[in-house]
Amino acid sequence: MDYISGIESAFKTYIGENSIELLRKDITDKPMILIAGEQLTGKSTQAKHLAEYFNGSFHSVGSLFRQAAKDRGITVAEQARLLLVERGIDVDIDYKTCQMITGAKIKSMLGVIEGRQPAYMGSFMESLGKKNLVRLYFKCSIRDQALRFLRREAGEDAYLIGKKQIPRENYDTLESLETEIKLLDIKNKQKIISDFIENQNRDEDDRRRYSGLYGFDYGNLDGYDIVLDTNDKEPETVFEDVVKELGNFGFRAD
Repeated sequence: MDYISGIESAFKTYIGENSIELLRKDITDKPMILIAGEQLTGKSTQAKHLAEYFNGSFHSVGSLFRQAAKDRGITVAEQARLLLVERGIDVDIDYKTCQMITGAKIKSMLGVIEGRQPAYMGSFMESLGKKNLVRLYFKCSIRDQALRFLRREAGEDAYLIGKKQIPRENYDTLESLETEIKLLDIKNKQKIISDFIENQNRDEDDRRRYSGLYGFDYGNLDGYDIVLDTNDKEPETVFEDVVKELGNFGFRAD
């Protein structure tokens, strides 16, 4: 079963038999920029800037996840554990993502949606007749992800130390990078290593879950219109690259 059929089947099972028709009915011609990417590639930052640049609105799938936990009266961590055994949580969030992609629930004339799966949900919505959408994926090396994690968790000094001392190599495993971080002269490095690995493992868990639920891997770059490598790039440079690429798809600021 292809993933389009997989999504449709899941929606009908968990949301309702008329769920697909309700989505189709709500489709508008509002342009949508759908952003996914690897951890720590800057996709949330870029999504917010793009929404402002195009005079649109920013929407995070993560906020849907947090709201779902709040509605249940549980923590985000508790809900994350439930995802391993309760598929309905994912499906409900994915359906709400598709509702956003229709544009019917978005007040602005353009939406920027960021998360794990919006691009593939966008492909599903395209199969229902949605137009004027573009799918972006941000990627960078494990080394760059680690450096950005250092900056976020330990500050600019730790980031600069790591940038100078971690060799510029293509690290295929977290274990090899863990060895390099242990050599850095920074505080709380063991906790930073542990948190970074947990961060990466959570991404792998999500990919396996979506593959089992719908049959797609959101890390498969065939599902995107634009793929941007953010290695060694500051956010301002990445933004310039994104705006240029989007211009090729007819997205221009007024």
